[in-house]
Amino acid sequence: MVLEKVVNEKEVTITNRGMITIPAAFRKSYNLKDGDKVLIIEDEGTLKIIPIKDPETLRLKSYSTEEMKKEMDKSRKEELEREL
Repeated sequence: MVLEKVVNEKEVTITNRGMITIPAAFRKSYNLKDGDKVLIIEDEGTLKIIPIKDPETLRLKSYSTEEMKKEMDKSRKEELEREL
């Protein structure tokens, strides 16, 4: 069985105030509403936007930069293993 990774992408424009609009299809897929928060992470030359559904839980579970790097490395390794 062959598994294909589906990547959805949309081009957005940054305004002169540094804002972007998350396309409606993504907002709908992730149930993002007005006032919701997202986390933006820089990872090896890419920006990742991660929905934050419970900001209080995020604060309580905050990781140090080193812990985040370890978790990202672990996740990247697991993803590579799945692709093999």
